[in-house]
Amino acid sequence: GDEVEDLFLLLRYIKQRMPHIDAVASGAILSNYQRTRVEAVCMRLGLTSLSFLWRRDQQELLDEMIDSNLHALLIKVACMGLKPRAHLGKTLADVRPTLHKLNGEFGCHICGEGGEFETFTLDCPLYKRRLCIDEQE
Repeated sequence: GDEVEDLFLLLRYIKQRMPHIDAVASGAILSNYQRTRVEAVCMRLGLTSLSFLWRRDQQELLDEMIDSNLHALLIKVACMGLKPRAHLGKTLADVRPTLHKLNGEFGCHICGEGGEFETFTLDCPLYKRRLCIDEQE
């Protein structure tokens, strides 16, 4: 399906059940494509779109995420210098030096804004409980 319409349906569902919700925060850092799509859905639903990370310095942001005990694993790599066997399943803290190196060498986005990698967050200060992976391939 269309990801924009899926987001619309999800947020409409949430708004119907939680009418006090009046804003949505997205993690857009540099992607106008991502930010404007979220904004368009929010406008349709009368919600405010919040983009607290917009245009933040990615080196500082990565360091802040790691320092705040955000525990995220790389689950996809799609960048020269990131190798599935070497980097998949590693934490952001583990790959921080590599990401800084690739940024210097190739201009890769340190926070993955260019699709260089995707992460799955197991724990962060917002979570009530840590997610645990029992098995992996």
